[in-house]
Amino acid sequence: MRKFYGVSLDSPLMLGTAQYPSPAVLEAAFRSSGASVATVSLRREGGQGQAFWDIIRGLGVHVLPNTAGCYSAREAITTAQMAREMFETNWIKLEVIGHADTLQPDPFGLLEATEALAADGFEVFP
Repeated sequence: MRKFYGVSLDSPLMLGTAQYPSPAVLEAAFRSSGASVATVSLRREGGQGQAFWDIIRGLGVHVLPNTAGCYSAREAITTAQMAREMFETNWIKLEVIGHADTLQPDPFGLLEATEALAADGFEVFP
């Protein structure tokens, strides 16, 4: 059992929710893996809407929203704040892209966003 920010998880495995060929495959992957956490991108969730949420809730996993696709600290902070409202969690997997071609992170942007989000009560995952 692992603990993250005081939350005990049966499994430390975290799975993303993007790019599955169908909702059924997404659900099967989570059930087969035993993952305790689903990472979710606010910016990438397209037209799946309520059906997507019904699957995630049905799995009984913790939701870890992320800031995928953000190119600045300000953009990541805004995305994190929206994610907290939508997903009702202080957890955030922080991503700030520094180079569009390689998707390498921006360490200075990550630090700036981490400081601001932590001061705002977020529990930041790198």
